[in-house]
Amino acid sequence: MGEARALLARGFPMRAEPFWAAGLDRLSAFHDAQGLGPVGQIMRVKGEAVGVILTMRSRREQADGAPAQTVVNLSSWYVDERFRLMAPRMLQKVLAEAVDSFTDLTPSPPVTDMIGRFGFVRCHDGGAIFALPVQALQSGSGQIGPVDVIPLGAAVGRIVEDHRSLGCLACALVEPEGSRPLIFSLGRRKGLPAARLVYADDLASVRRNMGPIARFLLSRGLICLEMPTDRADTPPGAWFSTRSRPAFVRGASLAAAIDHAYSEFVFLRI
Repeated sequence: MGEARALLARGFPMRAEPFWAAGLDRLSAFHDAQGLGPVGQIMRVKGEAVGVILTMRSRREQADGAPAQTVVNLSSWYVDERFRLMAPRMLQKVLAEAVDSFTDLTPSPPVTDMIGRFGFVRCHDGGAIFALPVQALQSGSGQIGPVDVIPLGAAVGRIVEDHRSLGCLACALVEPEGSRPLIFSLGRRKGLPAARLVYADDLASVRRNMGPIARFLLSRGLICLEMPTDRADTPPGAWFSTRSRPAFVRGASLAAAIDHAYSEFVFLRI
């Protein structure tokens, strides 16, 4: 862990080592409690630690009773400049693990250019930013309530409870045609308290209810919301963030329209 913290602090100097220590502690505690194994891999050359990647693992129960789906989210990948030519080989080793799906939600530009050759498919171009005080003026057919008031299957219920215990905010979006949970990770953007939508099974329902969602988040002291989207599909009243990275998946598609659960947005709180 000490080597991992040092490599991550060197590779991502905008984050100090205590940031990585806190994030790795949260990730390790979750993996240990769930029996999910290592939280990442280190590449060594002649014994020297020269590369690191976090492998945020989760088991997704299936609603139809099928075997649980294993998802590994790749994050915070860094290779020392002296050994960058070995980076594809390192990724190949990581991807050799037999899991159902790999995701990469915040790839750097060089990684974005590379991972398509390893079977990753783009899901979203990045994220749209909503100013919640402006969005709160909109109407919507739905209402926001406590997530406990809606029936949740075991699969989704597990995701909701895991993320509430990890400090995320969850609510129920209740519409005449049905109810569904929404999960938000919390952080800061340009110094302002911000939320990011990390789980929603229907994107259309979120978009038509931005008013109630914005009022709910404002009541929790949040000022802006980031939501995964494609650049050409940026909703009215929002702007596409050039800081947001595209999201990729390899293997089985995830069931929800937005599924950034068990990711760096949750464990690292970025």
